[in-house]
Amino acid sequence: MSVIARTARRFTLLFCCLGLSVAAFAASGSAERPRVGLVLAGGGARGLAHIGVLRYLEEHNIKIDAVAGTSMGSIVGGLYASGLNAAEVERIARNLDWKYAFNDATPRGQESFRRKEEDYDYLIPAKLRFKNGKLGLPMGAIEGQHLNLMLHEMIAHVARIDDFDKLPIPFRAVATDITTGDAVILDKGDLAIAMRASMSIPGVFAPVELDGKLLVDGGIVKNIPVDVVQGMGVDRLIVIDIGTPLSDRDKLQNVLALVDQLTTIMTRKNSEQQLSLMRAGDVLILPALDDAGVATMSFDMADQAIALGYAAAQAMGPQLAALADPSGNRQVAAAPPLQLPRIDRIEVETDAAVSQELMRNMISQRPGTELDEKALKRDIADLYGLDEFSRVDYRIDRDDAGATTLVIRGTAHPGGANYLKLGLSWDQDNRGTSEFGLRGSWRARGLNSLGGEWYTKAQVGGDSEIATQFYQPLDKGRRFFLDTRYSYSQRQLNLTDDGEIRGRALVDEQMLEIAPGFLIGNFASLRAGAFAGTSEADIQIGPPEASSSNADLGGWFTELRVDTLDRAFFPRSGVRLTSRYEESLDSLGADDSYDAWSTMAYGAWSHGRSSVTLMARWSDLDLAAGDSAMDMPGRAYTMGGFLNLSGYTKNSLAGTTLGMLNIAYYRRMNEQSFLPVDFPVYVGASLEAGNVWTDRHDASFDDLVHAGSVFLGVDSPIGPVYLGVGIGENNQRALYLQVGQLFQ
Repeated sequence: MSVIARTARRFTLLFCCLGLSVAAFAASGSAERPRVGLVLAGGGARGLAHIGVLRYLEEHNIKIDAVAGTSMGSIVGGLYASGLNAAEVERIARNLDWKYAFNDATPRGQESFRRKEEDYDYLIPAKLRFKNGKLGLPMGAIEGQHLNLMLHEMIAHVARIDDFDKLPIPFRAVATDITTGDAVILDKGDLAIAMRASMSIPGVFAPVELDGKLLVDGGIVKNIPVDVVQGMGVDRLIVIDIGTPLSDRDKLQNVLALVDQLTTIMTRKNSEQQLSLMRAGDVLILPALDDAGVATMSFDMADQAIALGYAAAQAMGPQLAALADPSGNRQVAAAPPLQLPRIDRIEVETDAAVSQELMRNMISQRPGTELDEKALKRDIADLYGLDEFSRVDYRIDRDDAGATTLVIRGTAHPGGANYLKLGLSWDQDNRGTSEFGLRGSWRARGLNSLGGEWYTKAQVGGDSEIATQFYQPLDKGRRFFLDTRYSYSQRQLNLTDDGEIRGRALVDEQMLEIAPGFLIGNFASLRAGAFAGTSEADIQIGPPEASSSNADLGGWFTELRVDTLDRAFFPRSGVRLTSRYEESLDSLGADDSYDAWSTMAYGAWSHGRSSVTLMARWSDLDLAAGDSAMDMPGRAYTMGGFLNLSGYTKNSLAGTTLGMLNIAYYRRMNEQSFLPVDFPVYVGASLEAGNVWTDRHDASFDDLVHAGSVFLGVDSPIGPVYLGVGIGENNQRALYLQVGQLFQ
């Protein structure tokens, strides 16, 4: 072989090797990374572990191309798919008020004044609703009112996107059609509603009605939606299973444990079916949540759950490394900039017996302006505070021309607007006083387009009473009203003079009041009108000159009520004021002339777990010359009882002038419950001073009687319960057990 031939052969071989090397290099540099899908299981607070996994994936350049989630997995997945990075999702999870999210109770400051007044009727908060004469039960313990608004706020930056494939990461939420038992894959519409529907645990959260379907938690049929993500065009899966394991036999000790076990059985069976669909190269991540005691409702363990998710991903590092982006670029889908839509129209929808004009008037958003999310959230809270709806929500619709409509939707209570409430009052001391009363109320609502109400309450035992009221708003905004009331009451009181008990009377009183008035926001009411009635006093024990009496009543009155307390019982902040002036007039049928003024002011302040309240009362009855409390016992003011000169028996002091000052301190002893049903326990003490007089001119600070108490209090589901001991002057001592409101 010639030199030229050998040289040519060598060059040919060199070029071939070089070509193969270049081709190999090009192939390695241009190889497409596998498309990665993320599968997020449901499991309540255990789902917060997903966030730790997301943080690990971002740190190691593993880009997610599609995501689907069930229940809590849909919440985390939806937030991530909206463009929020792991750090932002983690910040939301750590800072979110989960107790508020899972509690439908309207903060008292946002309740209507009408609803606040009902708090003081010794009634249990639970309402038995009736519809068409039948008892209606709620479809869930929680409607999700607060959670709905929170979800809308979290994903406001993608509010304009109604196709989930157009999100920064394509997304699917899994729910269950409760009427058929079929899985429903949500891929379009309102992202917040889709996330909410996916986590509607039956019996806990009310179902979500969407496109004619009644949707509940997707965990019932597909808790780990492997096949859903496989259908989104991915090559590999990262599956995070945070499901609750089955409990051992020794832990199945009560009905709640059995129900929880049944739920776990359902989810584990379908989870195993889904996990069996995983393919070679897919990665399964199993956070060790059980070892740390992270349960379904352990939302206070967010830090631990997130850390365990990160650790579980770290343990699968070698397998996950195969899914990393070979370019080394840490690409995370970015959230689109927040662009609040311009609202062109506003519409309201409701199936409740509520004026749509009233709803529209309560929305401050104006057409032609950018959506004001903060104002809208406040307005919706005020609407919900009317207690006319089980849920108030909103959506944003766009037509083909691009016009934007803000739709406010108020959903009627499925059990009906009319409701029955039951309650009890109980006053017991060791000095022979024992009063037990059963109480109930009935409220019929939506009697006309303006929202007329008929409210009736009655108590048998103790201070017996029956009262009925027709309350008629006079304008669409429900600011002005006409209030008509009738009441019959019976009470027993002691008649005193200079501190000495002179007699005991049983007083029967009937009263009719007709008064127009107006509301000042949701914190005050002012009304003025006329009254007429009768008062009968049966003197059971008394001096020889005392005798039973009957009197016709009639006159005019004005009354101011203010209430900004954050809680009706054991408040931490706010004030309550009740002030009434009335004048008896012969022209309105009164037998006796008098004028009377009675005021009670109550305020609360707190720091940490400690609270201090201050209560002051002043009442004065100015009778005609020659008349006394013995002549009009039904008009007398009474004092005595727990926190009302503790140590004295209830209503043991009576007179025409009353003065009272009470300062109390109490401290909460237990942690606030995560669940909507809380059970606060307090210990406290009080200092009191007051007295009653038969003549206002005799009233003097020198005559004040001093008293005090120590007590244990519980704000229970049946109302406030107090167990205390009181000590007063003149060797007055008493042990008390009391259920019900202390000051009316």
